[in-house]
Amino acid sequence: MIKDEYKIINFSIFAGLLLWIIDAVIDSFVFKERPFWDSLIFDVSAHEFYSRVLFLASFILFGIVVSALISRHKKADEAVDKSVRFLNTIFDSIRDPFIILDSEFRIIRANEAYAQMKNIPVKELTGKKCHEITRGRDEICDACVVNKTFKSADPCAKEKRTILPDGSEEWVEIYTYPILNENGSISHVIEYVRNITDRKRVEAEKKRLIEKLEFLSITDSLTGLLNRRVIIERLNSEIERVKRYGFDLSLILCDLDYFKEINDNYGHNTGDEVLKIVSRILKESVRAADIVGRYGGDEFLLILPETSIKGAEDMAERIRLTVEGTEFPAGDGRSVKTTLSLGITNFQGGKTDMLDIINRIDNALYSSKRAGKNQVYSIV
Repeated sequence: MIKDEYKIINFSIFAGLLLWIIDAVIDSFVFKERPFWDSLIFDVSAHEFYSRVLFLASFILFGIVVSALISRHKKADEAVDKSVRFLNTIFDSIRDPFIILDSEFRIIRANEAYAQMKNIPVKELTGKKCHEITRGRDEICDACVVNKTFKSADPCAKEKRTILPDGSEEWVEIYTYPILNENGSISHVIEYVRNITDRKRVEAEKKRLIEKLEFLSITDSLTGLLNRRVIIERLNSEIERVKRYGFDLSLILCDLDYFKEINDNYGHNTGDEVLKIVSRILKESVRAADIVGRYGGDEFLLILPETSIKGAEDMAERIRLTVEGTEFPAGDGRSVKTTLSLGITNFQGGKTDMLDIINRIDNALYSSKRAGKNQVYSIV
C-alpha cells in the first residue's frame, strides 16, 4: 500500500507533467503555432522549456514539502497515540480503584476496579460529580481528602470503613495527589484507593493478642482477679498516695476455711470451682474504686481506698455472710459449703512501710483463724 506522502509526490509530478501537456495543447490547438508533438517535445523554445521545467520542479518541490509536513504530523500523531495507549495501559493495569477528578469534583476518568467498588458502571461515573453519583449528596462529603488536596495542592490520605453492596465490610486507604497545569496551579486530583482490610484484620488480631497478653500478665488465670505481683504493686501505689494526701486506706485479707479438705474430699476441680465463685462474690461486693486480687492459693486481698476501718469491717461482714450462705457445686449433684476468715487493717499515713502493713493484716487474719474461723478480725 502506497503511503500518503508518496501519493502526494506522485500527484505533484503528475500535475507538473499535466501542466506541460496543457501548455503544448494550447500552443498547438488554440494558437496553432506548430504541431502538437513539436509543441510538446521537439520544437520547444528555451523560454518555454525553462518555464515548464520551473513549474514542474515547483510542483514536485511543493509535493515534497507537503509530504514531509504530513509525515511529521503523522509521526507526531503516532507518538501521541502511543503515549495515550501507554497511559491507558497503565491506567487499566492498576487493579486498585483509581479516578481522576476536575476542580468541579467531576470524575473524568475511572477504572473498572473503582466502578466495581461503587457498583456503578464506568460510563455512568464519567462526567458525574463524585459526591452525587456515589453518595447521592448535593455537597461534597465531610472530611473530603480530594477537597483538601484542591485547597492545599498537597497529597493527602485517610483511612475509611466502607460497606460493600453485598453487605460485607472493608477498610480502604484513600490517597489523593494533585495534578498541576503549566501555570503551576492544581487542575485535577488523582484519587487512589487501596484495600487495607487484611492489614486491619492483622492489626486488630495483633491488638487483641497484646491485650490478651497484657491481661494474662496482670491477672490470675483461674479466677480472673489481679495476680499477686500486680496486687502488691497496686498496694504500694495506694500506700504512697495515702502518704501524699492523708486519705484512709483499709485492707482486707481473706482466707478460705477448710479448703484443703474440699480438695481432698471432692477433688481439685471442685476446689477450683469454689475459688471461682468466691472470686465472683468478692468482685460483686466491692466498689468500682476498690481493688481485688488473688494473694495466694486460697487467699484474697482487697484494697479499699478512702475507706475507714468501720467501712471495711461492714464490707467484710457482708462478704463473710454471703460465702457462708453459698452452696458450691461438687459434682454428681452434690454441693459443699465453706466459710471465710477475714483480717482487716487500716493505714492513714506516717512512716509505716508496706512490709509493716502486710505483717499487720497477716496477724489480723491469723487472729481470725485462731478465734475459730469464719470470723472478721481487725488490727489498727
